[in-house]
Amino acid sequence: MKQRRIIAVLAVAPLALGLAACSSGGNTESGVLTLWDGFTQYDDASPFGRLIAACEDETGITIERTSDAAVADNLLQAASAGTTPDLVILDNPAVAQFAETGLLVANSASGLDASSQRENVLAAAQLDGETYGGSIGSNTLALFYNEQLLAAAGVEPPTDWDELRSAVTATTSGDAYGIAFSAVNTEEGSFQFEPFLWGAGAELSDLASPEAQEALQLWTDWIAAGEASQSSLNANQQDVRDLFLAGNAAFMLNGTWQLSALDEAGIAYGVVPLPAVDGGPAPSPLGGEFIEVVASDDAREATSAEFAQCFIDPGNLGEWAEGQSYILPDEAAADAQAAENAALLPWVEAVSVARGRTAELGADYPDVSRALWTAIQEAVSGERSPAEALESAQDSLG
Repeated sequence: MKQRRIIAVLAVAPLALGLAACSSGGNTESGVLTLWDGFTQYDDASPFGRLIAACEDETGITIERTSDAAVADNLLQAASAGTTPDLVILDNPAVAQFAETGLLVANSASGLDASSQRENVLAAAQLDGETYGGSIGSNTLALFYNEQLLAAAGVEPPTDWDELRSAVTATTSGDAYGIAFSAVNTEEGSFQFEPFLWGAGAELSDLASPEAQEALQLWTDWIAAGEASQSSLNANQQDVRDLFLAGNAAFMLNGTWQLSALDEAGIAYGVVPLPAVDGGPAPSPLGGEFIEVVASDDAREATSAEFAQCFIDPGNLGEWAEGQSYILPDEAAADAQAAENAALLPWVEAVSVARGRTAELGADYPDVSRALWTAIQEAVSGERSPAEALESAQDSLG
């Protein structure tokens, strides 16, 4: 079926708690539902557009799609006006927060069955024992390395922090930094730091712990020594990739979404898990989105769940996942991806042990993340010591 695109301009509102919504979305009697997403770069001819079209054909439901980069901000404003969509695609850290408002429908109520998806993936969309929606693909972070720069320095990929420190020092030379990462003052900075935080043995519930301080001291030391660029404070993950592609970083922390650009550039690189302080892979944060049924009436919710069920079917997600360099959320489907493309094997393994950012803190995660990225900025800029910055961050949370 042909998708009908609607364009909406919505006000941005801060997220608040305790608000339930009534959708004024599509007409379920005529088989029309509304879907909001943030994928403004993807039109109807893209893998995402073709995924929608395939499920329109399979279910007989027509989708009216609105794409806006500020979809999460817009959703709450729409709730207060009674103009919410039937379905929404949300970045996984936003799910618990919106579920707490009553805007999303638990799978136990809608009938959506995501039970075949990995437990650690679904944990990113759980609140008070209920699961909300289903994953449409996952990604995470790992340590990329420039094979030529490591060979020139006589360095092997590190397996613990002592080896990591030595490798970063040994590969810092001339125009090349030993390591590149994003310490930007947004969720992106927290996302990049969390493998170090968890790899040191710290938890998000105690930002001031000695282990958290050790992790932030590592970043601070690298920048102070010139082994990582001062521009890390303002660099996003694409900037980090560009530094690596230019041969100006021996290591970088980045994710699956960079694979296509690296392969197209023809750079000789490898990928290993970021090591934990004493060895073994450090847990990395789970990336990716969920399709969610938005609260309305029983009939509309059931129809929305029917469409969402098609959307999360591994057989339908394949082209989308390939285009996004996503790992499928179902274990068997992910294993099949790795069997078909050996380059995805380390990513399948990484996603299998990745942590949902809200799994520990639920709807409190955004506040903790904001406090964390503020502390990162203060420490790596030299404004405060890592200990002082993290203690202030923890105190700000009450």
